[in-house]
Amino acid sequence: MVDLLQVVVDEAAKAAAASAVGTVSTATRNVVSLLKERLGTPKTGKDALSSRALAAARADKEWADRLIEAVSALHEDNASTATAGIENFRNHLAILADPPRAGLKLIVGQGGSGKTELARQLADRVQGDFPSGRVEVSLARYRDGDEFDAAAVKRFVLQEFGIPHGEIPVDDEQLDRQFLSVLVTRSFVLILDDVELAAELALFTRFRTSLVLATASVYSRELKACDPTAIELRGLDVEGARQLLMDFCGKVRPQDEPVEADRLIALCDRMPFALREVGVTLAGRAGEARPVATLLDEYHATGVVDAEGVIQDSLRRTFAQLSDAAVEACALLAEHPGGFFTRATAAAMTGDPKVLDELIAARLTQQVGDWYSLTFLVGQYARTLPADRDAGFDRLLAYVRDTAVAADFRENSKRLRTYVVPPNPVWELRVDHIDWLEWHRSLIGELVKLACLRRRYKETLQLAGAFETLVNKRWYWREFIEISDWAVKAAEADAKPAQLARALMMRGKARYMARWFPAALEDLARSSEILAGPAAGITESRWRKLQASLAEFRGRFHEERADLLVHRHAGNAEITRELAEAVRQLRVACALSTELADGPALAIHPRMLANVLIKSGEPAEAIAVLGTMTAAGRNQARIEMVYANAYLALGEFAEARARFDSAWNQMAAQRATQYVWELRELQARLMTAEGDPGAIEVWGRLAYDATRIGHPRADRYFTALEPSPPDRRS
Repeated sequence: MVDLLQVVVDEAAKAAAASAVGTVSTATRNVVSLLKERLGTPKTGKDALSSRALAAARADKEWADRLIEAVSALHEDNASTATAGIENFRNHLAILADPPRAGLKLIVGQGGSGKTELARQLADRVQGDFPSGRVEVSLARYRDGDEFDAAAVKRFVLQEFGIPHGEIPVDDEQLDRQFLSVLVTRSFVLILDDVELAAELALFTRFRTSLVLATASVYSRELKACDPTAIELRGLDVEGARQLLMDFCGKVRPQDEPVEADRLIALCDRMPFALREVGVTLAGRAGEARPVATLLDEYHATGVVDAEGVIQDSLRRTFAQLSDAAVEACALLAEHPGGFFTRATAAAMTGDPKVLDELIAARLTQQVGDWYSLTFLVGQYARTLPADRDAGFDRLLAYVRDTAVAADFRENSKRLRTYVVPPNPVWELRVDHIDWLEWHRSLIGELVKLACLRRRYKETLQLAGAFETLVNKRWYWREFIEISDWAVKAAEADAKPAQLARALMMRGKARYMARWFPAALEDLARSSEILAGPAAGITESRWRKLQASLAEFRGRFHEERADLLVHRHAGNAEITRELAEAVRQLRVACALSTELADGPALAIHPRMLANVLIKSGEPAEAIAVLGTMTAAGRNQARIEMVYANAYLALGEFAEARARFDSAWNQMAAQRATQYVWELRELQARLMTAEGDPGAIEVWGRLAYDATRIGHPRADRYFTALEPSPPDRRS
């Protein structure tokens, strides 16, 4: 595990280094002042300053605590904008009067006890003490059986703090470092909903300047060890229960029947879910003489004696008032993959575009943005109702499959794909096709798994294949790893060699992007074994294109390994071996693409080869390779960037400048942001080589921007700011 104190002093050293070349915030001044107080005026580089600060922090706990506090304010301007919707009822007034203000506070209670709402109200009371805002995480969304996806939780929290998805590393090592860097430089309130294990809390309880409010349904021994004095809920305060009941009663006034109202509240055990349901029932009895007393009599007559009975009775009454179509729709939507649906996916699953409005009017749903879900109790009840669930799933699967494939073809109808293409894949929606894929990525992931489990292998591979477009455009490699696992299973079961080879190489690529190199190597080797045989199921030409694609992936595998070795300061011999193998594989890819006259591949493979040749110290050969290419659009701008790097390595600064300017202008015209860091770093390196005194400001801005989002690339930018940067690879 990474030493958190090491991360704190690293961030302090970065702040000190950045302060020398740019605008200094009050928080940065405070950090620099603390460093000077203990260490004197820093005259060394960032790494040396960090080492001295770490030694001082370990020797002086009081100073370390002050440094931790100061560092936690460095990026409070990058606050989470998440807000908690405070319900209009009072809950546990004594707790709210003296809320926790640091560390961990666990709130335990059964479902419907109001524990999440209490956490939100506590957060609201103390929010002013935490300038970096509030984040709420529903941990249930990151569990699959006994598996808990901690990496996905980290990515979600980083995005809540405004870190763009494309700036979050794919591999675990760099993700952990970014997660720690971002969280130690912010002071925030975190609501963790539905905690089950101490390990889930441990992700966040290290950050001493923040407040963690966690909810749990079971107060297990390991959770009790985390917080021996947890808040245990058994219902609302009496006044809070009365107010909540009134909030849902509509025109009925339970205060006009105070004795009966209190009996009804007691019957509900003062549980918020039960009070909400009984309130909805009372709202439908407006105009009766004594609606509360009458309802109590009915409960007595039908054997309703507790909160569970109240809830079930209320749900039965509510569903009895719905149309048959709405009841069946609710039963289907209770099984909607992932639990969240849009109007379009609800219409697809139910076969009725209007029925959702009836469910909304009956207050059976809740909404977040464009996504809806059934309330917890409604979903639980609806899952017991009869419905043709197989037909509903088939309709939803067909709709999402058709739309995803249409998005894939809208992006590039000529790219290499092996899945069975459904008829007429034309994009007809008015939203951007890549945006649609991004908005539906979680649903697609759920459908891939469920389709495979239902032996719908063709649809599994269609969805996984279409998802590749989103991965290529917006870098959802981590999400694609699980999708590609199911794609491999489907391709193995479907026994189609071309599809299995493609699924294996795509999973291999996803794995090496996450730096899971041994597993990636196994996938690429299996794909190679398949493609070494004769063409099966597809034309010889497409089989050869798969071979070229595999060579590309194997080349990139070795390039990624070389990059990691450089990052870890490995020996030159080991790095050279990896780069040599990358060059060899990419030469194979180029040769196959040339033989096939594959235009799209020839616009990519030589550029990749040239890039590795530059890393291998062969810029002149890289320029020769680039001279064989023809490309347009964004790929032409990428080629110009590689040219600029090659000429820079050769010391031909005028040509490097011309190529850089061309790339910059083309990227700006295309509004392309994917390569902005590479462009800015290339600009800084070029200015440094040209002897431009403004280079230090460009490096400083890069270092500051990377530090602000906690990106590991900040380290090399600070290295560039030091007086005598060591020799390093481009």
